[in-house]
Amino acid sequence: MDFPLPHQLILFGPPGTSKSYLARTDKAERVDAKGNNVVPVTFHPDYSYGEFVARLLPLSDEGSISYTMYAGPFIRALSSAYSYWANHANGQTVANVVLLIDEINRGNCAEIFGDVFQLLDRADDGWSSYEISVSDLIIKALDTELKKGPVTRQHLPQELQTLLDARRLKLPPNLFLIATMNTSDESVFFMDSAFKRRWNFEFCPANFDNVPSDQATATVTASPVRNWKMVLNALNAFILAECPSRNMDDKLIGPWFIKAKAEPTLGVKYKENMALLNKLSKGVTVANSGRDNSDAFDKALVDFVKTLPPLVQERIFAFAQYDESAAHNKLRAIEYDQTSSYYLSKRHKRGNDRVIEVFLEHLCNLNSGITTHKILNADIHGKLFLYLWDSVFERDKSPLAKKLGVPTADLRTFGQFVDHADLFIERLFDTPPTSPVVGTHTTERA
Repeated sequence: MDFPLPHQLILFGPPGTSKSYLARTDKAERVDAKGNNVVPVTFHPDYSYGEFVARLLPLSDEGSISYTMYAGPFIRALSSAYSYWANHANGQTVANVVLLIDEINRGNCAEIFGDVFQLLDRADDGWSSYEISVSDLIIKALDTELKKGPVTRQHLPQELQTLLDARRLKLPPNLFLIATMNTSDESVFFMDSAFKRRWNFEFCPANFDNVPSDQATATVTASPVRNWKMVLNALNAFILAECPSRNMDDKLIGPWFIKAKAEPTLGVKYKENMALLNKLSKGVTVANSGRDNSDAFDKALVDFVKTLPPLVQERIFAFAQYDESAAHNKLRAIEYDQTSSYYLSKRHKRGNDRVIEVFLEHLCNLNSGITTHKILNADIHGKLFLYLWDSVFERDKSPLAKKLGVPTADLRTFGQFVDHADLFIERLFDTPPTSPVVGTHTTERA
């Protein structure tokens, strides 16, 4: 039988390659699993078989202790998948269920999966090739989960009822396991080859294919203008050229390593300037002073705009239809009186929507940045540079010192590296790469 996805799929690759997002959207959507039919779980070093499958938990109530059954994400996903087979006899479509495992290699898979490991072998029809015998505890947990919906064990096909009566389990073809893992993580558990061969692996590369423009073109530096795609491509090229690791895919950085933040509007970022313009705009209706006050509005706006980055200036002047050569009314986006040269206001009641109040409202809503989004300096320093220092070049800092053109002895702390953040980003675009200065020390080992 043909299935839209392998029944066990691991998305792997460098950090920031959108593995979790792809698992929840593209992959889950391809099997038409959504809402409660996607059961999420995140593995970690202390995660256990009981948490994953089923366990008894003690509860204390007014001095007495009782025990309650806890069905883990595996049993919850399995019971959902089984429940859809109750409708199969009526000719209804069997809905798919996804057990979504984030950070699968951060847990001890051999311990967490335990005997469930045997179920991962699938036959051509999608059912597990082998069954496993389980405890009454697990069967009870499964029955409890089934009863939470409209189906009980008695509604299942006879084959499944017989299977559960014998305290046996197998995975149905409508249950998919999709997992993610960062190959760069060092504090992870080893996956043996027997476990890995039961999964299909899909690599997520560190490129900008299908990355939205807001993320790819987010501003990193304003002078010169460098966007996130430019910086990250240059940085990954540097890592490929200089990092001594044998597993280079582990060291590269994906486009979602840092998520771009939306730039604020002019009205939010420059409240005082906008308040001044609003105040000056009221003067255009003053008798015998309308033209002078309109000129004052022009001057205040132009003086403010010229303090902004060149690309932002261009955007605002284009919006305002700025005519520098005009003697009066330089902002042609605002209608003005042809005889007395004052800007029109709502208070003039001439029925025109190009009045100064509407202009100001739209001006305040303009984006204040070079682009609509930016990468925050705090994220560049606290995330990107820390990753370079602590993970990519954790053993050998000499490539970083070489790129900065400083002796390695002058780059012994993370603080010293961050102090050179702007210079480092600019040096990424040097051609050829900067040579080390005379006196650079030999390679250090952490």
